[in-house]
Amino acid sequence: MREILSMNPGWRFIQQDFEKQGFQSIHETLYDSPTWMKSGNHGISEVGFADLEWQAVDLPHDFLQDNPFSPDAEVGHGSLPKGIGWYRKTFVVPADVEGRRFHVEFDGIYRDSEVWINGHFMHRHLSGYTSFSVDASDVLNYGKNNVVAVRCDATLPELWSYEGGGIYRDVRLVKTDPVHIDYSGIFVRNEGDTLTIETTVRNDFDSEVEVSIQSTVINAEEHAEVVDATELKIEGENAAAGFQTLELSNPRKWSPDDPYLYTLLTSIRVDGKIVDEVRTPFGVKEVRFDGEKGFFLNGKPLKIRGICNHQDHAGVGTAIPDGLQEWRMIQMKNMGANALRVSHNPPTPALLDICDRLGIMVMDETRLTGSSPELLQQLEDLMKRDRNHASIIMWSLGNEEMKVQSTKVGVKQLKKMQNLVHKLDPVRPAVYSMNCNWLSIAKFHDSQDFHLDVFGANYNLTPNGVDDGQYDEFHKLYPKWPIIGSETGGSFATRGLYDTEYYDGVPMELNDFGHGGICWENEHLKGVASSYNNGLTPWGSPIDTTWKACADRDFLAGTFLWTGFDYRGETYPFDWPATITRFGLMDLCGFPKDAYFYYKAWWNAEPMLHLFPHWNWEDKEGQPIKVRAYTNCAEVELVLNGESLAREVVETNGYFETMVEYQPGKLEAIGYDADGNEILRTVNETVGEPAAVRLTVEDTGTFVVKTEIVDAEGRFVPTAGNKIRYTVEGDAQLLGTGNGNPTSHEPPKGNESSAFFGLSQAIIRMTQENGVAFLRAESEGLEPASVQLTSKVWKNPAGIPGILEKVDPIEIAWNPVDGIL
Repeated sequence: MREILSMNPGWRFIQQDFEKQGFQSIHETLYDSPTWMKSGNHGISEVGFADLEWQAVDLPHDFLQDNPFSPDAEVGHGSLPKGIGWYRKTFVVPADVEGRRFHVEFDGIYRDSEVWINGHFMHRHLSGYTSFSVDASDVLNYGKNNVVAVRCDATLPELWSYEGGGIYRDVRLVKTDPVHIDYSGIFVRNEGDTLTIETTVRNDFDSEVEVSIQSTVINAEEHAEVVDATELKIEGENAAAGFQTLELSNPRKWSPDDPYLYTLLTSIRVDGKIVDEVRTPFGVKEVRFDGEKGFFLNGKPLKIRGICNHQDHAGVGTAIPDGLQEWRMIQMKNMGANALRVSHNPPTPALLDICDRLGIMVMDETRLTGSSPELLQQLEDLMKRDRNHASIIMWSLGNEEMKVQSTKVGVKQLKKMQNLVHKLDPVRPAVYSMNCNWLSIAKFHDSQDFHLDVFGANYNLTPNGVDDGQYDEFHKLYPKWPIIGSETGGSFATRGLYDTEYYDGVPMELNDFGHGGICWENEHLKGVASSYNNGLTPWGSPIDTTWKACADRDFLAGTFLWTGFDYRGETYPFDWPATITRFGLMDLCGFPKDAYFYYKAWWNAEPMLHLFPHWNWEDKEGQPIKVRAYTNCAEVELVLNGESLAREVVETNGYFETMVEYQPGKLEAIGYDADGNEILRTVNETVGEPAAVRLTVEDTGTFVVKTEIVDAEGRFVPTAGNKIRYTVEGDAQLLGTGNGNPTSHEPPKGNESSAFFGLSQAIIRMTQENGVAFLRAESEGLEPASVQLTSKVWKNPAGIPGILEKVDPIEIAWNPVDGIL
């Protein structure tokens, strides 16, 4: 039977390349690197190669996070120097399992990776984002030590933002019978209440076998609803697919409000004996994009309220643990988002599992547009890996390929890719996201008799400036062609920053990067990316304009805002010392900016009232302060120290704003319903000096710790910048720290982090189930805080996508002698 063993713990790593790779190699005395002269001749992957001086690491691991920030490194990629790295892991495979099949599965390595096992070359993988599997069965030393070595070259970019480096996603060893379900070998889809199941079974015996494929659909209550079996003959050393059709009786449909999941239990029998079983979660749903009425899910219209995200977080870089991935998606869903665009590359499989469970629809995206064998294979690998996920509603063929999207070459490439999508998944559409006067591109595609299933429109830049009327002109020309705002927004902000002061005393230097001028909505704040979102890219729109353009048009399927979270790199319009973008609705730590609450107000039905800025403006008494409230209340009243200053109606998808002469004290906002009844009240008050540290811990399988600086009365101090030192003792590991400051150069892997406008964050993971640890946070002159951590939510490393099996650690032998245990 199938067993899945985590290979995440216990690796050795070094950030360098090797000119001399001979070790226990034939001709090593004559040549520095005789690797390719003989089979099995690679020294670095041999048992006994000296790696004890290398760094001990667990996966996932982003090795660029250990590098110091540098003005000489590419600011567009986060100002962290890139490099080449080697990983080695020594492990034991017992002698009594020889004859079984062993596959090493990598969810993602950045990038251009080579995999070697026991001296043998196994695989080279160019993409930094697609997953792959290596059959190690023939080269393993059974009953002895084995070594897997991985070289990755992170020096070349695939994106124009931070991408990290190394084995930044999960790795596992999968043990199976010679007759087993193939890698990504199950596909279950529904059309109405009918399920079509395709199961690919591999036979690694020399001779033909006959297998029985039994498919059992199990509901969320663990009751079997329908069972079917079919027979299949498979030639030796080959694979074959079996097909089944099942009918479900009145199935419960998956949706963002009710993310109901079924499980397909696939059992493979040979001579009546079960030799392999796989459990595949899936959802039953119906997806339809309509040119006139937008998007429909399960026959009902639904506006897609989406955000775009890169895989990057404070303290860990791209090596985001599954629990932190879940925490990030919860913040997004709490805002009211119901969809995610995984921009601009295939995501980690665990993220899709989370979206399935939380009810977040996904635009799944391949990295590059093209019709070469390599790029078509990347798209196919992505789709075969991900197509069972209930969350996926469309497949993205790429993003802003300016050299080809408006050419005959590009049309040929997109047509071939869309045909592949239809072949691999007949029920979900293809989309491609265009920029640069996209209406003219639509006209060109139409002239070539090519139409994407869904037209993706990035922003609304025209030769005459930003114009949301492009949507209407497109719809007038092509009323049956579905369209979605595939990337929208374009304003930027710094959490907690409201005035012209420069934090850290370091001026931020503007850099137009060849894009032309930035639009600053307020001359007083020109050059300052304040939390009013006063800065716009040349292609951008204010936050309310962006949403109104979508909400007011039924034919527009939805919008994907750029972006949910800040990320390293793409610091436009700022240069060094900036290392982080400011486009996010949340900062790099996931702390909400004020714009987050605009969308929370209009993307949720529950009454919401958010007042800003803070009310701590020393030496500014009598000076005007712009006060804003993001709310879905019908009216807002503003009160300062008991005196009513204003009461105004808030238009749909709008916000409240006024100028107030600053006086210290208590600023209150009162929200009223349409009948004039008070329904909400919120207060911002002038607080005292920093006095203490306060910790708030959330446990989603990873501990996400919010650290606040508070005054003597326990009130948050929104201007504090005290340095915090973290100490972790017990069964836990401090993965990293951060604060969301776009110009901070503090090491993310250190144990110190300065509060940025009152906040800092620590990311911690437990090292064993039922473990206990203690976290202490202290700052000079402040009362420290401590908290006990217990692993209430224990997340084993991810298994094969869609498989729920026990995951056990591999036995590790760090000091092999002559390869014998």
